[in-house]
Amino acid sequence: MAAEAIPEAPEELSADWLSEALGNPVSAVTQEILGQGQGFLGDIVRLHLTSDGALPNTVIAKLPKKANRAMGEMLGVYEREVLFFDELCASVPVRTPQIYFSHYDPDAGSEKQKEILGACDGLPRFMTPVIGYLGKKIAAAKNRRYLLIMEDLSAFEPCDQFAGADATFCGAVLEQFAPAHRAFWNDSAFADRFWLLPMDIDARMREGMFRQTLPRFLEEADDSLKPYVRWIGEHYADLTRRLTEEAPTTLLHCDLRLDNVCCNGSECAYLDWQLTRSGPAAYDVAYFIGSALHADTTPAAEDECLGRYHRALAAPDYDFARFRRDYERGLLLALTSVMPSDDFAIDAGRGQEMMARWRARLAARLQRVDVTTLL
Repeated sequence: MAAEAIPEAPEELSADWLSEALGNPVSAVTQEILGQGQGFLGDIVRLHLTSDGALPNTVIAKLPKKANRAMGEMLGVYEREVLFFDELCASVPVRTPQIYFSHYDPDAGSEKQKEILGACDGLPRFMTPVIGYLGKKIAAAKNRRYLLIMEDLSAFEPCDQFAGADATFCGAVLEQFAPAHRAFWNDSAFADRFWLLPMDIDARMREGMFRQTLPRFLEEADDSLKPYVRWIGEHYADLTRRLTEEAPTTLLHCDLRLDNVCCNGSECAYLDWQLTRSGPAAYDVAYFIGSALHADTTPAAEDECLGRYHRALAAPDYDFARFRRDYERGLLLALTSVMPSDDFAIDAGRGQEMMARWRARLAARLQRVDVTTLL
């Protein structure tokens, strides 16, 4: 299908267009906007289809969110998710949605992104704001189109990051995700894709972006979080590189949180692969627990949750002590996910409150972390 025919907004997903894209006649379609206050980079729409029965009654469409499109383009998240489903998903042993239609516009620059990011990350720190500004300007000028139409997992119950979860539930989610990490354990071949970036490739640039927000972050953060915010502002790049050099490498989700998980009884399905990279599995675990686990969870319950994941991972070259240390490193790195930013439009209601709860949960987990042991 020609790129110019790809819808750029939900209202363009007409019955005629869907008939051609899905290969079966659709006589009518109605829309239901999902994920209000949840999806930062993409619009998610449930499409109710009237057809001859050859198609599902509902499907999910995912396309760039207009308000955050330039940032999403600069980060490469839209093509990354399309290519994850096109090239890698079949080898990932966890439940994900079936894809009915996918499209992204190829781009010569994005296909060189590893080389470009690697070169930019070696520049002096004072250049970070300039690189960020130029990157956003270039990204905003592009008019690439992206679209996924996928299975509606309506039989699954969405998890709720706003509400959070206890250690038993968090352990179950991580236990089921462990095979995805194990499947690519220390496998360098799977990372030979332009869109699958190493976690540390832009560590210095990310540190620079974090430092720009540091004064505002310290104003907004609770006192219990401030020492860790200050520390990671000084050590983000060094900690990222230490973690990626010392820990086994695997496939990372990089946005593993409750809003991207749904469950049908005891089975979990995992959504939203826009940020996937290669790197240390402990980062996914820390990101998930830091965002989901109730702040009042006891240390013993947290450790049992970690133990469930580690036993399911069953990696003989990665004992629990190493994993526990890398998990603590991941908790510090996850602070960059809750820093204030003017580059993302976050819903003033649920979105802002969810970020506040995320910070509180992460702060609770960090209270046991001795940063002097991490480098």
